[in-house]
Amino acid sequence: MIDVPVLVVGAGPAGMALALVLDRFGVPSLVVERNATTTTHPKSRGCTARTMELFRLWGIEDRVRAGGLPASSDVVCWCPALSGPLVATSHPEASVHSPAPKSIAPQDAVEEALADALAGRPGADVRRETELVTFSADAEGVTARIRSLADGTETDVRAAYLVGCDGSSSQVRRALGIAMEGPDTLARMVSHYVRADLSHLPHARGAVGYMVRPDDPAVPSTSVLATGPDGDRWILMQRLSEDEEPMTADAVVALLREQWAMPELEVELINVMPWRISAQVAERFRDGRVFLAGDAAHRFPPSGGQGLNSGVQDAHNLAWKLATVLHGAAPEKLLDSYEAERRPVAESNTAFSVGNLGRIRQVEAAFLHRDEDPLGWRAALVDQDDHLNSEGQGMGFVYARGAVVDDGSPLPPPDSRYYWPTDRPGARFPHMWLDPERSASTLDWFDTSFVLVCGPDATGWRAAGEGLADRLGPVLQVRVLAGLYGPLTIGTEGAVLVRPDGHVAWRSTTAGDGTELRRAWDEILAGGALVAAGR
Repeated sequence: MIDVPVLVVGAGPAGMALALVLDRFGVPSLVVERNATTTTHPKSRGCTARTMELFRLWGIEDRVRAGGLPASSDVVCWCPALSGPLVATSHPEASVHSPAPKSIAPQDAVEEALADALAGRPGADVRRETELVTFSADAEGVTARIRSLADGTETDVRAAYLVGCDGSSSQVRRALGIAMEGPDTLARMVSHYVRADLSHLPHARGAVGYMVRPDDPAVPSTSVLATGPDGDRWILMQRLSEDEEPMTADAVVALLREQWAMPELEVELINVMPWRISAQVAERFRDGRVFLAGDAAHRFPPSGGQGLNSGVQDAHNLAWKLATVLHGAAPEKLLDSYEAERRPVAESNTAFSVGNLGRIRQVEAAFLHRDEDPLGWRAALVDQDDHLNSEGQGMGFVYARGAVVDDGSPLPPPDSRYYWPTDRPGARFPHMWLDPERSASTLDWFDTSFVLVCGPDATGWRAAGEGLADRLGPVLQVRVLAGLYGPLTIGTEGAVLVRPDGHVAWRSTTAGDGTELRRAWDEILAGGALVAAGR
């Protein structure tokens, strides 16, 4: 029998991120994955600034960014053919709110970077070509059986916790009988992944995707998406009608040659992936000692780019809580806050992504009538920017309940497009550069410990934090701001307690003492007042 604190089922982005963060906390894990390698299909494309901030912290930002498109490609084009003319182009998303801007990196590059990072982590045991056979949970832990697909060897595993990161058809979720809420199939899709070297065409390297809507209704509409750093890999998206079959390889080659107006273009089909557009959230993210994360917990339409990002952030949220409980620094009730915090984010991302499907249909209709209704076409394009520029959706979510102490201040109104920095409890602590060279960010402070961030004159809070840290050890650190920056409301004498995941847990805008800080600490580690009260 293998005895391990955490058994992770699935080595996609969520599963590998979870194992990586657990190892940073000194918590060993066993990850089992049926596939022999990381994904060979780009799948999702695009990591939000918040996800890239985490990759920066974990030392893989440069590797992920190198596997994606150049930052200048952060636009989408509408055209009647790939050879032009380009009728309209979206606006790129610009931000000053992050030390690690978004990257148009595909999932295969993300998985390769995570896998390489885990290879150097002895606490993370990743076993590929290995499947979960059965599992059962009791009050003390989970007993599972795993099987090697290479030789059929079966091994028993005893873990304190199991996390299902095993994708949209999650075996773990089905075994628990957890239902998915929302439509399973909004559309049937096929992604044709091809290699065609167009790196010599500046036009071809200028966008992340081309929405090809021919003026001739007899010619099929397609979406052709760029992927990878070399200008030679593309995804042709095909939406299937009820009885339609995927295009053959010959048809894909012929269509791309026609659309590029290059009859001799060499096109190689790499692989094909059928999939469904779904909009579902699991009815619960926890069942005793078993948790769901990533696509096992939620399935968004790709119109919004939130899938991979939400999965990585699920893992980031859950990992510090598992580690804190396993290290004996918090009661198990802290783990209730995982669902309380992440499920509302999943619901919001689902609604945002479904709304973007409607935006896509509107802009398609407006494109076909752009000559007779240019104002309608312009209005549809302007609205489409709210789909493609969504920094607020990716970074501005605030945990209203969970492992936070609510101070009664109003929650920021939702704004999917614009991110408004705030130090309100539940929000990501704002990024601010700490040096003239802009190499160090406040976000670098938040990794494997809580941090009490004090105003420049908050001598009382600093003393209280240092006293508490002397008793608690490395689980708490104290930082003092050199001055008041940007959006902070704590004043010169206030302080915020920031969790390891970078979200504010408690805030005081005035001077205080150790009694108040200790009371806030105990409430946070009990899962927050709202969870503790059952609300």
